[in-house]
Order: sequence, then C-alpha cells, then structure tokens
Amino acid sequence: MKHQSRYRKTGAPPSRRPEAASLGDASTRNRILAAARPLFAEYGFNGTSVRDITSAAGVNLSAVGYHFVTKELLYLALLQEIVGPLAPRIEWFTRGDVAPLDKIERIVRAVFDHIRANPDMPAFMVREMASGRTPSGPIVQAMGRALPAMAGVIAAGQQQGAIRAGDPILLTLSTLAQPVYLYLTRGAVAAVAGVDANDPAVHARIVEHAVTVVRAALEQR
Repeated sequence: MKHQSRYRKTGAPPSRRPEAASLGDASTRNRILAAARPLFAEYGFNGTSVRDITSAAGVNLSAVGYHFVTKELLYLALLQEIVGPLAPRIEWFTRGDVAPLDKIERIVRAVFDHIRANPDMPAFMVREMASGRTPSGPIVQAMGRALPAMAGVIAAGQQQGAIRAGDPILLTLSTLAQPVYLYLTRGAVAAVAGVDANDPAVHARIVEHAVTVVRAALEQR
C-alpha cells in the first residue's frame, strides 16, 4: 500500500512550503533533524516516512538524500545528537578524588539534567530496547562507554566497603533506570498523582528523591 502522509490524513499543514528551503542550505539539515525528532519519537523509525519528515520540515523530498543519504542514516544522526553527549559527561564524573557514592550521585544528577534537556530520549531508548533487536549504534556506543565507567565506580566503592555487594553492571543499570523511568512515565504520573515533572520545583524534588533512593540502595550498611 502506498504510504499516505499523516499530514494529509490529519489535515495539519506543513510548517513551511518545500520551495522555501534551498537543498544545499546549511540550515536545511537542522530543519530536517528538528522535524524528524518528534516524528521518530512518537511513531518510531518504521512509522515515519521520508515524506512525513520533509513535509514537516518544509523542504524538498530529495533533501534527506542530499544531507543524510538514507532515512536510516538520518535516524542514526539524530540518535547520536540525543545520546552521544551523555557518555563523555558520565565518564567525566567518574574521575577525580571523590567518594564513590558522591560520584554516583553526581552522575544521577547529570543524567537528569541531560534528559531534561532531551525529554524524548527515554522514548527513543525504550523503543530501541523493546524491539528485541540489538539497539542502534549510537545507543550501543553510549552504553558501552557509560556502563563500564559507572560499574568501575561501584566496584571501587565495594572494595572500599562503601557500596554493598552485587554485580556492578546490574547495580549500574538499576541506578540509571531511576531517571529514565521517572521521565518516561512523567505524563502518567502527572495525570494520576499530580506530580508534574515539567514544574521546575517538582523536577528538583524528583531529582532529590532519586538521589536519596540510589544512595540508600547502594550504601553498605
């Protein structure tokens, strides 16, 4: 069946007319990324067509091929933009002469900051994980750097007697699950419990709660 643009189905007009954008214009690439991001987040890779993206971006249909070659490479570039900066940020917080639990707390706060700046990141990650297939390259690369770095901090804390026994990788995954889960479920939590993560004061309270839970779960008693 021939794909029908969701813009024609919903009647929502494109944000710009295709002829308004020059194919080689540097800003065209950014418009494509900005338009593709909410579409991929909501409908996934298979549920989003190149025509959907170019209609939302207001660019010529050939612009995706010009700037990214394929839809898959566009998707990978977008994932890299979303998750790529997180791994080096986590690695940075694992360094220095700071107690292991304090390092983990700083990492949790940094992850919250990153997700708040990229609130669609949990949706992308969950879609990738739920597929049952190996996640896309940018996520594998980010996790491949972040998980060992954090697990190393936890293992060091275990050796010092500050962090309880357990598999450092599994403890790392449980720690990272806090910010990811709390942001992924923020819509339902706001509707059911009235806890609105978009409110800066509530967001700060959520971060403090998560830090307290993580420290209590990891601390050797």
